[in-house]
Amino acid sequence: MQPWRPGVCLLTEFDIKIGKLSFSVRKDVLTRNHIAAAVEAADQAIADIMRQDHVRRFNQPGANRNYRI
Repeated sequence: MQPWRPGVCLLTEFDIKIGKLSFSVRKDVLTRNHIAAAVEAADQAIADIMRQDHVRRFNQPGANRNYRI
């Protein structure tokens, strides 16, 4: 598994073939724009989850809120 990097498409050729099959069932064509939109949506979802995890850690009981660098 490759590590996540924002803006980088980590889909394999197999993933893309499955996507094309899914689109063909709906009588549509999978384009690079569809893939780019999916990558962008995934990046946003991952960033949101990471942000939520950060907020949860900071707001845990006992977290040192007065810590300054």
